[in-house]
Amino acid sequence: MPALIATLLSMRGQSQQVMLDSFFASVCGTDGLHRGITDRGFARARDGLHAPALTALNDFVVQRAEAAGMVLRWRGLRVVAGDGSVLMPSVRACHLSRSAASADQRLFALFLPGAELTLHAAVYGAEGAERQMLVEALDLLGPDDVLVLDRGYPAAWLVALLNERGIRYCMRCDNDSGWSAMTAFMRSGADQAWVTLKAPSVDDAAVWGCSRTPPRLRLVRQVAPNGAVRVLATNLDEHTAPAHAFADLYHQRWRIEEAFKRLKHRMKLECVSGLSQHALLIDVAAKVLADNLASLMCIAAAQQAKLPSASRRCNRAYAAVLLQRTLPRLVLLIGDFIAAVTDVLRLLGANTQRFIAGRSRPRPVHHVKPHPSAVYKG
Repeated sequence: MPALIATLLSMRGQSQQVMLDSFFASVCGTDGLHRGITDRGFARARDGLHAPALTALNDFVVQRAEAAGMVLRWRGLRVVAGDGSVLMPSVRACHLSRSAASADQRLFALFLPGAELTLHAAVYGAEGAERQMLVEALDLLGPDDVLVLDRGYPAAWLVALLNERGIRYCMRCDNDSGWSAMTAFMRSGADQAWVTLKAPSVDDAAVWGCSRTPPRLRLVRQVAPNGAVRVLATNLDEHTAPAHAFADLYHQRWRIEEAFKRLKHRMKLECVSGLSQHALLIDVAAKVLADNLASLMCIAAAQQAKLPSASRRCNRAYAAVLLQRTLPRLVLLIGDFIAAVTDVLRLLGANTQRFIAGRSRPRPVHHVKPHPSAVYKG
């Protein structure tokens, strides 16, 4: 079991057998390649692994990080960003019929920007609605959390549901909400205002379990560095969060987009280790756990190297490659564990990149996201 998990944590987009031979050569301390198991043997072992076991390991890692004070707070609250992303695992013709993974799916996640940790990740079909994915994950939020959402989520029934559950939130609503109260607020020129939305419909109240009482929320005007005007909806009062504080809060949401990029392009999430849906779920859980461990190692390395947090950060591209090679030996306790961790922290602290606050790099208008094919696994 430990060897299987260590293998999954180090997997990237490459030939399955080459990856396995490289893994066993690394842990055995031999040069070149070493045949420890065949790709079919690995597939049988992976198929017997319960995906929630990896999820439980990730929960344990996040809880330990919380206990160690590694998750930063915003005005005493833990910021949790929620969003979904298109997940297109590489597929090819195979003998699987019922259990084959679809080439078009969705990945929903709750993310802790303060520590670069994924709190929750779940895979859904392409027909799933992101609001439904969010509602299914609301039980993971605590009384000291503030949920930050982008423009695709605002709805009167969702606001009512969050208010009734006592969940703090901040969501952008200037483009897609269609609220008449938001339009009136934009025209008023005010910086903030408490407004009341229309009551949720009968169908929405019945489906989502919220009341039909018209929800009340606070609208805040926020001007982006490029001059664009945003409107943020929240239930945080003026004492907890003055209007000028929302720029920093909403900006933290972007870190979940960076996390999706790391998972899909640095850790090759879409170059799956198998063609079944179970293999995809195992890969997602393993890559999320590996990325969280890398985040914690980078935090420790920055502290040890005394990096100025405002201008220097560990290079996550370098960290992904370094930990791919070292995590298996750390998980399996091969060699001098303390010396290995010390060496990893030293290397991470010595390979940093400059951080410029407020720098913006908008996506190209006609950019097409690349998604790998299984035939390109080198």
